[in-house]
Amino acid sequence: MMVSRIASLGLLAWLVFIPGFFAPDAGAAAPNAGFNNKSGEEDEGMGSAQGEIDQIITPEYRRRGMRVERMSNGNLRLRLPSEVLFERDSADISRDFAPTLRQVARIMSRRPRLHANVAGYTDSTGSDSHNLDLSARRAESVTTILKAEGVEGSRLHPEGRGEREPVASNSTAEGQQLNRRVEIILYRQRGDRMRRVRP
Repeated sequence: MMVSRIASLGLLAWLVFIPGFFAPDAGAAAPNAGFNNKSGEEDEGMGSAQGEIDQIITPEYRRRGMRVERMSNGNLRLRLPSEVLFERDSADISRDFAPTLRQVARIMSRRPRLHANVAGYTDSTGSDSHNLDLSARRAESVTTILKAEGVEGSRLHPEGRGEREPVASNSTAEGQQLNRRVEIILYRQRGDRMRRVRP
């Protein structure tokens, strides 16, 4: 009996030193693996959207200030200069730029959990009421194009902000041009909650 117990203990001790014998099953999910994978997929979705949008920005549009960037909260900001979007002091979408907006709409359509805040901005020339009205009509015009290409209206949130939140000084013509813009903030819907963050 004693010999049998000694033999068993010896076998156990020998198995301890076999690499990987008592290691977890390689096919088993590690703790938080599902969370990490899900997070990676969501990040990849935003990253691929950013890449696709970046590809449709022509050198000329880029030179005039159009760009897409990742925000610190993970959302995407697409900045559209009014000079390429509209006629001066108008809310009508430029015929030349409409195809680019349609491409943005198709990128959104392929990602049904993607929502957008569409905010219009002006420079400080003109009255506050005029600027607020113009910026709101411009945001609505962009939203109309996106909806026409199949993006559900419930995913789009237009807003006019007038001369608020300038990105440059209004004391120069260059600064005023930068401030006249529409920003599309793209964010993901998470379950029943939406991460809707003001830019």
